[in-house]
Amino acid sequence: DAVTNAVSIDYLCKPQEILKEVARVLKPGGLAAFSFSNRCFPTKVIGIWNQTNDSDHVAIVGSYFYYEPAFGGPLADDISPNPGRSDPMFVVYGRKEV
Repeated sequence: DAVTNAVSIDYLCKPQEILKEVARVLKPGGLAAFSFSNRCFPTKVIGIWNQTNDSDHVAIVGSYFYYEPAFGGPLADDISPNPGRSDPMFVVYGRKEV
């Protein structure tokens, strides 16, 4: 059981409502994963996104999981094809607690 969100978490105005709904539909132990890069439409992302860097973005998305009680602590991975030499790509994920 899994829910994914690919390269659009930075556009959500109410991410906690989304995480709450994800928690509602996931089975216990189910995985929620949100991927993102540093590419975006600057006029459309949430305001803080343009003022922060890649590691901050990981922390921002991680906080969405942290503040949703149904999930354990968030995890994050750099899934860039060639870290340091290509566009960065990250995934932040968590499992619904059993």
